[in-house]
Amino acid sequence: MKKYKSIIIAFLFVAIHIFIILVLFKKPNINQDKINKQNKQSNISEFKTGYENNITMNENFYYVPSNESGHLRRNKKEKRLSKNYQSLIGKPYQGAIVVDATSGKILFQNHGSAFAYPASITKLMTLLITLEAIDKGKISLNDKIIINDEIMGIGGSQLYLDVKETDFTVEDMLYAIMVHSANDAARALSIHVAESKINFVNLMNKKAIELGMNATKYYSDHGLIVEDNQNLDVSTPHDIAILALACLNHPNTLKYTSTELIYLGKRKFMCSTRNALIKKIDGYIGCDGLKTGFTKRAGFNLVATAERDNKRIIAVILGCDDKEIRNNTARELLDYGFNVLEK
Repeated sequence: MKKYKSIIIAFLFVAIHIFIILVLFKKPNINQDKINKQNKQSNISEFKTGYENNITMNENFYYVPSNESGHLRRNKKEKRLSKNYQSLIGKPYQGAIVVDATSGKILFQNHGSAFAYPASITKLMTLLITLEAIDKGKISLNDKIIINDEIMGIGGSQLYLDVKETDFTVEDMLYAIMVHSANDAARALSIHVAESKINFVNLMNKKAIELGMNATKYYSDHGLIVEDNQNLDVSTPHDIAILALACLNHPNTLKYTSTELIYLGKRKFMCSTRNALIKKIDGYIGCDGLKTGFTKRAGFNLVATAERDNKRIIAVILGCDDKEIRNNTARELLDYGFNVLEK
């Protein structure tokens, strides 16, 4: 046994000496060390560059209006409606436009710059302002909404919010305005975000200018008649298409606009979409938004978007005199847009 231990110790002793000799007499490969160091730095730089590029690319999913001819433009001459018309309704519509969401190219337009009353399509701007307030950390999706008498007094489509209710959240309101087109929910959001309707409408108009919606003027946070001056929000198909792109460039928009049915609050208020094109039954394949609108003075409006084979189309129809004509025209315009892109 002692003999074996002696052999093992001797073997280890020799091995250690050999290792020391190799280390001492080996010449360092300075050039290789330098190359390795450069490669390491290069890999780090490539990672950083790729990461930064990804951030830049993902900052906007779709086209951002520029000054390019034949595309949605932000430098169109500013114009304002000269009078308060009793109605802006045409046959079959007041104006329409079809846009490729990726390139911003206008694929079709018929009176694309015609003034119209957007009605509840206004709520797309309400959605956008609220989502951006969330992004900035000013409010949270989980914030509880405080209901007051002003919110309860809003007419039209609504959740019938009550001052006694304390369970509704900001996210509930976002679903309510996009799915059910609830006007009281829109007012609840404007007060929660900006403390008052007036402040919120100022934010809406400021955002419209920022986006290049140069023919748009907001008076409300929901699209109904504003009692103090009886003016309706006014816009054009071109401007609404710009707003649609801005909404689509926010990653959470389609979460709300594509919802067909949802129950909100403790009382499980049922909200069912007003947009027939997003419905699973008899809807339009690939359609996931965006918003309908209607008042007697505005007619039937729709801004629709659909995606097929990684191509997305936006179609805007304003001032239609019939709901079914509006829906069927939207289908035809979306079909037309996809057919143009496939050629």
